[in-house]
Amino acid sequence: MKTNSKALASFLAAAVWADGEYCEFEQSLAAEMGELLDAKTLTKDLEAAITATENMSAEELTAKLEAAANQVDATEKEGVLTLCLQMLCSDAFLSSDEVENFFAFAELLGVDEDDAQAILDVFVDEEEDLIIEE
Repeated sequence: MKTNSKALASFLAAAVWADGEYCEFEQSLAAEMGELLDAKTLTKDLEAAITATENMSAEELTAKLEAAANQVDATEKEGVLTLCLQMLCSDAFLSSDEVENFFAFAELLGVDEDDAQAILDVFVDEEEDLIIEE
């Protein structure tokens, strides 16, 4: 992965906070992501990003994510968005707030809304056990 692990961790931390806790499923997923992406420090970077963002205002978090988005390789923006979606859904539940966060991440990353919708649609179709809040 060309993207800096700390930049990815910033987005994943925001996804973790969507449901308010860094649970066992999210920890396991972060470890798997780090292994698959050969990002050896991802788990450590994510834990640091979670701690750093814990008490941030929405404006501060947005500024942090804007800075992180600038560090995401242009060829990996949709991939980072997909990883955020996986983290948002690590508990097998997708709430309307998490969908809003997903599209906010897409905007920050510069991913077109139609492309983001396509990523979401494919993900939802492929995840058989996903519970979606109506």
